[in-house]
Amino acid sequence: MGAFHPPQVVRADGVHPAPAEQVSAYELILAMNTLRVSYGLPALIEDPIVNAVAQSTAATMAANNLSWHIGDVRGRIAAAGYGAGGTVWATENFAVSGGGMGIDEIMSVWADPDHMRPAVTPAYCHVGAGAAQTSDGRIYYILQAAYVSGQECGSISSGGTLQPGSIPNGLPPVSQLIIPVKIATPDADGRTFHAVQAGQSFWSIAIAYQITIHDLEVWNNLSRDIPLRAGQRLFIPNENTEGYATPTPFGMIVLQVADADGRVIHEVAPYQALITIADAYHVSVDRILTLNGWQEEWPLQIGQKLVISPGDITPSPTLSNIQKLTPEANGNYYHTVQSGETLLWIAGLYDVPLSDLMNWNGLNNASVIFTEQKLLLLVTPPATATFTPNPPTITPSPSPSVTPRPTGTPPVTETESPRGLNLTLILGLAALVSGGLLWWRFSRKS
Repeated sequence: MGAFHPPQVVRADGVHPAPAEQVSAYELILAMNTLRVSYGLPALIEDPIVNAVAQSTAATMAANNLSWHIGDVRGRIAAAGYGAGGTVWATENFAVSGGGMGIDEIMSVWADPDHMRPAVTPAYCHVGAGAAQTSDGRIYYILQAAYVSGQECGSISSGGTLQPGSIPNGLPPVSQLIIPVKIATPDADGRTFHAVQAGQSFWSIAIAYQITIHDLEVWNNLSRDIPLRAGQRLFIPNENTEGYATPTPFGMIVLQVADADGRVIHEVAPYQALITIADAYHVSVDRILTLNGWQEEWPLQIGQKLVISPGDITPSPTLSNIQKLTPEANGNYYHTVQSGETLLWIAGLYDVPLSDLMNWNGLNNASVIFTEQKLLLLVTPPATATFTPNPPTITPSPSPSVTPRPTGTPPVTETESPRGLNLTLILGLAALVSGGLLWWRFSRKS
């Protein structure tokens, strides 16, 4: 697991907090409340039920390496007992750290409008957070905010009451010494300088001015590893600052090019959803679902490969795809999975039901197939068509041309066929030859 950066917060008493190994759930709540107070709203109250659901969500997403929300956050929180049967409303933020992500980076990730709902929506009352680690060392962070329609904020419907700022499980109370970031006015030269106040951090300043923490570091020759000091002046670059580039939106989808076969395969990254991927490639969500045998309610997995375009698939004019395979020693046919292929696509390739393909291989809708995996095909390939010559067709020879008979000439009879005519000619010639011989003998005697 990579190193994590502690929250860069200057406390009102001037004492810097001790570095943390990783961001805690408490720090997530503190950071969100800091942002919320900067918008003039009261801090959210930590709720044990929301906390438990947030932690369970983090564990589930980490165990399954998910890249998008599980879904129905309000339903999950209500099912856990929050709201006591009332109408529950909730929102959920998540972040995934592959190493080196501290509270500043997490809050920068959550700076877009969707993730800012806990900070800017007055109706939200309660908050909870959780963190869980994957087998490869990455950490999922979850923050949930909720409220109950028609219920006054400040009470917990699960049977107890928490006063604002009180935290169960022995954690320190949420700080009430939160200083909002007030936007500074540019000077006569159009330059903006921000004076750091106690309780402000890199991320809270960056979000307030809609820039990145990296911008603050570069333009002020600072490091986020060194805590800010109260009274410190920070130069704030803007679109009019020479050499300053507007930050690249987080989570931009990098489009993949087609391979040699014309297929386009997209690898899912954190914060990407079906709708954002579909929009980026200008295809429909239904098209992606069909090509990948996926359902819309199934969360995507980080690193999952999605077929965006199947490429140029030209079936053989003489052999089916199953006929192209060579049976192995046991007499069975197998398909070797290639990158980007799905169960639905493979079933269509061999014209077999998807349910049969899964049953033959002990798979189900939640199964994941891998490149070079062999899938059993319990089918009997149709016999390959063998060329059998048809009986020869006898084409009659054209009859010899016959000179038209004069008018009144009797019609040709059977004996007047070409064969009969030849016989007459032969007999005539024989008679002439015989006559010639008799004449020769008679001449010699005389």
